[in-house]
Amino acid sequence: MCRMSRVLPFFLLILVCWDVAPVHAQRVQIRSRAQRTPPAGVDSTLVARFQLADTYLRGAQYDRAIVLLEDLYAASPKTFVFYEKLKEAYENVKRYDDAVALVDDWMQRNQASDPTTLIAEKARLYYLKGEEQTAFTIWDEAVAQAADNQNTYRIVYSKMTQVRLLDRAIMVLEQGREAVGEASLFQAELAYLYSLTGQHEQAMEEYLGLLSTNERQLNYVRNRLNRSLEQEGALEASIAVAERGVRKAPLNRSYRELLGWLYMEAEQYSKALNEYRAIDRLEKEQGRVLFDFAQRAADASAYDIALEAFDEVLTRYPDTPVAADAQLGLAEMHQRWAEKTREHLFDENGNRLSAPHYEAALDTYRAFLQRFPNHPYYPEVLRRIGRLQQDIFFNLGEADATLTEVTQRYPNSQAAHQAQYDLGRIALVRGQLEQARIIFARLVDALRIGELAEQARYEQALIHFYRGEFEGAKTLVSVLDENTSTDVANDAIALKVLLLNNPGPDSLSTPLRTYAQASLMLRQRRANEVVDLMDDLLRRYGSHPLADEARFLRAQALRDARRPEEALAAFGELPLMHPDSPLADRSLFQSAEIQEQDLNDPEAALETYTQILTLYPGSLLVPEIRLRIRALRGDGA
Repeated sequence: MCRMSRVLPFFLLILVCWDVAPVHAQRVQIRSRAQRTPPAGVDSTLVARFQLADTYLRGAQYDRAIVLLEDLYAASPKTFVFYEKLKEAYENVKRYDDAVALVDDWMQRNQASDPTTLIAEKARLYYLKGEEQTAFTIWDEAVAQAADNQNTYRIVYSKMTQVRLLDRAIMVLEQGREAVGEASLFQAELAYLYSLTGQHEQAMEEYLGLLSTNERQLNYVRNRLNRSLEQEGALEASIAVAERGVRKAPLNRSYRELLGWLYMEAEQYSKALNEYRAIDRLEKEQGRVLFDFAQRAADASAYDIALEAFDEVLTRYPDTPVAADAQLGLAEMHQRWAEKTREHLFDENGNRLSAPHYEAALDTYRAFLQRFPNHPYYPEVLRRIGRLQQDIFFNLGEADATLTEVTQRYPNSQAAHQAQYDLGRIALVRGQLEQARIIFARLVDALRIGELAEQARYEQALIHFYRGEFEGAKTLVSVLDENTSTDVANDAIALKVLLLNNPGPDSLSTPLRTYAQASLMLRQRRANEVVDLMDDLLRRYGSHPLADEARFLRAQALRDARRPEEALAAFGELPLMHPDSPLADRSLFQSAEIQEQDLNDPEAALETYTQILTLYPGSLLVPEIRLRIRALRGDGA
C-alpha cells in the first residue's frame, strides 16, 4: 500500500499522550475513578464539597476549586483523591511550587507510599516549572532509590514521556537494561520510543527481539508499526532490518511473516510472494499460506502476483482441501480484474471484442465444476456461470439453460433462489413481462422476507411501471420504502418520487410512459434507441418536470453505448440546466467516473470529485467520493 512520505509531528505528539507506560496507564485509571467516585469512608460533608470542587475543575474554574481542595486536603490529608485533585488544580494554574510542596507533604505523611513514583512526579513538576537541571537531578535520585528494580525505570520513563522528553526516556531505559543485566528488558517500550524519535532501524531491532522470544506477538508488532510507518523512511528502514533478521534466522516464521507484511505495505508484492512461499514450504502448510496471500494481493489489485500465487497452489497442491478455494478464488480474481479494467465484450457497433479476464473467469468456473463435482460450492459456481453468460456475454439462451439447471438440480438452495431471480431478469430483457412477473411472484412467495425477496418485490413494481400501470407500481413501492434497512429501499423511494412528481400533462401521462418504456429498453441493451427516444421526449416536453430524469437516462444510455465523450457532456450539462435536481450530484459523480474509468483522465476525475464535495457537501455520495479521491491521490487504500 502507498505510504505518505512525510514526518507527522502532531501525529507523534498524539501517540506520546495516548500510548504511555503501564504505570502511567494505571495512574490514569486511578484518576478516572477518582473523578467519578468520592472516596469511601470520608465524611459526607467532605464528599459534597469534593463534588463541588470537581465541578469547578471540569468547568476550568481552578481558583475556586483550589480553595475548596486545600480545605479538603487539610481536613483529610491521607485521602489520595484530595491530594491528586489539588495537585492537578495547581498544575493547571502553573503554581508548580505549591504542587511540589504538596508532593513533599504527601510523601512525608504517607511513608508507606512508593517513593519512586512520587520523586519522579516531583521531577516532572520541576521540569514544567522550567528548572530542567533540577528535574534531571531528581529523576536521577528516583533511579538511585531502587536501581536494581526494573519498575523504577518504567516509572521514570513514563514521567519523561508525559513531558515529551523522549530521548531522555530512551537513555533511562537503556540504563535500566544495563543495570538490571537483562538485554531483553523494555523491548516494547524502547521500540515505541525509537519509532517516535525517527530511529526506525533500532525500533525494528527491538521488535525482532520481541518476536525472537515470543512469535505470538506478531499482531502486536504489526499494530505498533502501523502507527509509525507513515513517517519518512520508516518503511524502508524497517524492511532493511527485517531482511537481515530473516537472513540470520531463516526458520523463524514470525520474521518472515513480518517481512512479507512489510513488503505488502511497500507494494513489493513479488518479494512478499517469495516470503509467503517460503513459509508455506517450511511450515508444510500445503498451500494455505499461499492462498491467503493470493487473496490479499488480489484485494490490493496486484492481480499478476495473485495469479502466480493461485496457480502455484493449484499446481503444487492439487489434491489438498485448499485447491477448491484457490480455483474459486482465481475465478473471482479474474472477474474483479475485468471489472477493474472495465473490459467490454462489444463495441459501440455491437462487434465482439476480446475480454481475456472475463473469459478466464468463465473458464476457471467451468474448470471448478469439472474438478470438484461434489463440492458444496458447486451450485453457486454454476449460478455464477449463468450470471456471466447473462450480464457479460449477453448469451441469454446459454444463461437460461444454466440457471434453469441450478433451480432444478438444487431446489430450495440459496443458489437456486438467486438463479430464479436471474431468470426473471432474463424474461424482462426478452420483453416477456408477464413471465417475469410470475417468476418474481413465486420467489416472493417462497422467501417472504430477506434482501432477495425485497429485490423481487421491487422488480414487480418495475414491471407495473414498464407497463404504464403507475398506481400498481405506487402501491408496491410504498410497501417497500417502509423498510429503509434494505438496499433496495432507496431505489423504491426514488421510483415513488418519480411517480408522484411527474404525472401529466395529459390523462395518459405520455412523458412518463415514454420514460418507462425507455428504462426497459436500456435494460435490454438498446442504448442507442434510448438516446433517440429521450431526444424526442425532450423536444416535445422540454419543460416537463421529468426533463432532468430524461436527460440523466439519456446520459446513461450514451455511456452504455460506448460513447463516453458524449456521455460526459450530457452528465455535465444536467446540473447547469437543472441546478435544483436531486440528480445533480449523481450526474457529476457519473462525469467523474467516466473521466476516471472510460477516458483514463485521473486528474480531471479528481477535480470533478472535489467539485462535488464543494457544491453538494450533504450528498449521500460523499463517503464514496472521499474513497475515490484518496485512491486517485495515492493516499493509501
